[in-house]
Amino acid sequence: MIETLYKTKIPQTTAWRQQFYELRLGEQNVDGQPGYFVRETQCWWDPRAKRMVRVQYTLSPREGFLTIEEARERYQLQRMNRARGGFVHSFSPCYEPTKKSVYVLIEITRAVEA
Repeated sequence: MIETLYKTKIPQTTAWRQQFYELRLGEQNVDGQPGYFVRETQCWWDPRAKRMVRVQYTLSPREGFLTIEEARERYQLQRMNRARGGFVHSFSPCYEPTKKSVYVLIEITRAVEA
């Protein structure tokens, strides 16, 4: 699963100079055992270098989450945190050549008090 989060609904050439986030959920073997990983890549334009900067963070334990459900929960938590920061426009790739990416406006839910 992968999606890109923006503050604007229609990313354009000028909008690429703004930051955005890519969220990924995937499976990977670690020490012969399957684990589920949540990763986030923060991206922004560096005007001095005139290039996109991408910094990846792993939001999972080193060995990964034991279940896909745990990984999905962490993924959804990070997705909601970014939405609360204004990144409510989500685009996911569609791998059919005749279709565009899938757009979703993320609805912000209240944080649960502990």
